[in-house]
Amino acid sequence: MTLSTLRKESLTLRERIQSRGVPGAPERPPTPHSDADSDCRHCGGWGWKKSEKYGTWFTCPCTSQMRARLLAEKNKPDYSRMGLREDELNMDWSLIKPGVSDGVLAMDAVRPAYMRGYGMIFLWGTWGQAKTLIGKILTSTALRDGKRAAYANMSSVLDDIRLAFDAQEHKTTELLRRIDWWVSRDVLFLDELDKSNDTPWAQERLFQLLDQRYMRAIREEALTVIASNKSEAALDGYLRSRLADRRLGPVVYLNGPDGRKVMPEGYRF
Repeated sequence: MTLSTLRKESLTLRERIQSRGVPGAPERPPTPHSDADSDCRHCGGWGWKKSEKYGTWFTCPCTSQMRARLLAEKNKPDYSRMGLREDELNMDWSLIKPGVSDGVLAMDAVRPAYMRGYGMIFLWGTWGQAKTLIGKILTSTALRDGKRAAYANMSSVLDDIRLAFDAQEHKTTELLRRIDWWVSRDVLFLDELDKSNDTPWAQERLFQLLDQRYMRAIREEALTVIASNKSEAALDGYLRSRLADRRLGPVVYLNGPDGRKVMPEGYRF
């Protein structure tokens, strides 16, 4: 036996595999793969699978599948931030029923403005007029169409903006960032305007937000719909003036039957 032959026979398994260019690891890695699926029936949750052809170890396909799932979960939109539950994402205009409140009247004002792509509409009236339902349908429709949209009570918007002052530093920057998030929505439905706080700070933030939304509507960039139980006469003059701008949309008075009292049995929204 030649020296060359002896040397070849003394090669370790790892060296023999590497010398042949065989892919994979010669021995099973000592620890589970970080992206292994614990329920995988192929690798038993280890994340490594032995090749029958080469006898070496490869990452199990479950690892890439798990990475894809984790990435999808990470990039999943926060629908609660947009004012919707996941089971509300498919809401559409067919949920507005004729003869139940003045919901159809509200829809006839909001839907054309959405199709147009901009405006500022004020819905006001008694309880049970489908104002909230209109808001969620509008937001859901816009999200499905790929638009940046949100539904929120005005008090919730102010609470969100106020969180800027909880930041450890750069409070002004955080304040502007939070206001800009609401300003930048393509579609924004602000519910229960009449229930927002009347403090000077709240009024200043309200003016800042609605004035910028008004300017975006004038530039035909965004749609804002505001809902309230009180008429525009109860609002400050600056907002009344903007809502009276007929280029942007109507002020709609809703005074039909309380939809909650006449809603068909089994109707869930």
